[in-house]
Amino acid sequence: MFLKPTMVLKLAPLLVLISLLQPASAFMIKRVETDAGPVLKLLGDVRDGDYGRLKSALQDGSVVGLEITSGGGSLEDGFDIARVVRDRGLVVYASKECDSVCAFIFLAAKERYISRGCKIGVHSVSNDREREDADSARVTIQLSRLLVGIGVPHSIIGKIVATPPAKITFLDHRDLASLNVHRANPFRKNASAAGKARSQETGSVCDPAAYVVAEATVHAEQKSCTTSAAHASVEP
Repeated sequence: MFLKPTMVLKLAPLLVLISLLQPASAFMIKRVETDAGPVLKLLGDVRDGDYGRLKSALQDGSVVGLEITSGGGSLEDGFDIARVVRDRGLVVYASKECDSVCAFIFLAAKERYISRGCKIGVHSVSNDREREDADSARVTIQLSRLLVGIGVPHSIIGKIVATPPAKITFLDHRDLASLNVHRANPFRKNASAAGKARSQETGSVCDPAAYVVAEATVHAEQKSCTTSAAHASVEP
């Protein structure tokens, strides 16, 4: 399990207090049949209600994973999506960009894959004034502890905690390697074999030439970790 019920209830009041700018558009959710099985393609920012939509799409139990591209969005819904991803053992493939709460979903996956040009961006949580305060800092710490509990390396947790909400830090080659991230599309035919061959050539699951990304921080106007004071989802 990704979270015990008592931990969810303890974290929920804090999630209600933390918010940022509302993303421009909700997830586009599309079911696609692949060689590996049914996959849900998620594109856009996470908004209030997206967890419910995704949960409905997962009801038949046949979906094997998610292909996701997102700059961030609602922390409550993203938190619940990450919990479902973890509990159901879904594979997650980040195809273009995956920042803020999207990174949290990515980190919760049973198996993690990225495309050649994809970057994973992280930062801490802010309040409704786009600043860090005592409540938002507490949420960042609690979310970080949850990530430690599922095996995310401390070096990555450190980047989440140390990066201010208005900036973003991209995971570098060593971070990706520590997460056993594979450089392949797991939902494409022969993707695993192709990824293994490239791994043997480079000596790593990630291609250094493609993924050595300096630990940079840039303004994250559209890569915010957002929550809504009106709706906090804490379903088991």
